Amino acid sequence: MVKQDEFFHDIGLTVDVFHFTSKHTTSNTFFQENCNPQAYPEIIGKDGQGWFFNSSIAEQTNVWLGGYHSICREMLVDKYNFFLDEMIMRKNRMTKMKLDKSGSVPSSYPLM
Repeated sequence: MVKQDEFFHDIGLTVDVFHFTSKHTTSNTFFQENCNPQAYPEIIGKDGQGWFFNSSIAEQTNVWLGGYHSICREMLVDKYNFFLDEMIMRKNRMTKMKLDKSGSVPSSYPLM
């Protein structure tokens, strides 16, 4: 859809690793050439192992947000934005509390 759009000329279009390996055919040459996450060394983890960030979390978040689809469908834009903003803040607080209880340090960022 975007391959003819000049706006995307110099924008990386990488996808989640899971999607790249299981959701698209190898015969889709545009996808294979432009969306392979391994073509972007800046997102590959330390020493070429793993990934710099968890790209699968975006998919998990989309599934979580999908649970609110029926509630949000009829909302006007202001109420929709407020509702999702509030739900995301609450989810983030709950996730942080869970990580704190498990001994993780969610507010700590690794030095590069």
